[in-house]
Amino acid sequence: REAEERGPPQVGDVVILGPGAPAEHRHRTAVVTALAEAHCTVVVLDDARRFGVGECWPSWGDVAIEDSLLRLGSRVVVCGMTGARTMELNGFSGCVSEHPKRGHPTFLTKEQCPERAQLTVCVRFDEPGLVGRRFALVEPRFLRPYGSAVHEMSRQLTELTEDFEGELR
Repeated sequence: REAEERGPPQVGDVVILGPGAPAEHRHRTAVVTALAEAHCTVVVLDDARRFGVGECWPSWGDVAIEDSLLRLGSRVVVCGMTGARTMELNGFSGCVSEHPKRGHPTFLTKEQCPERAQLTVCVRFDEPGLVGRRFALVEPRFLRPYGSAVHEMSRQLTELTEDFEGELR
């Protein structure tokens, strides 16, 4: 039922490739990078879902949506970043957006490892003045759906309030 509510695959969706996909990519996870009338373009991901390992063009019947968090317009919260320059982004919310120069989704390579393209998405922040930048390229593993992040924060505040009230008694 949830897949029906999402509609057809969109750019940014994480999909599972079906039996009509090339043999080496069947039942693998991929991210949709482009749409056509009868098929889509996907980049097949490694087992950790961080790096692209191939590309193929499955027909619509050979993809099943697994996650739509990376769709354009999805509301997200950054969490879990530990790098010296990136941990400051934790807790800030925004929308998955098309990067002005790189498009959506983006695959970055590092000079020391140019054959490995790392999946990232552009997050346009709700409060760029507080964050200190309008957007950032973020790995999906550091993104949570906005609704579940708000729910978790609410749960934590409730627990904290209950603990505090218990200490006052």
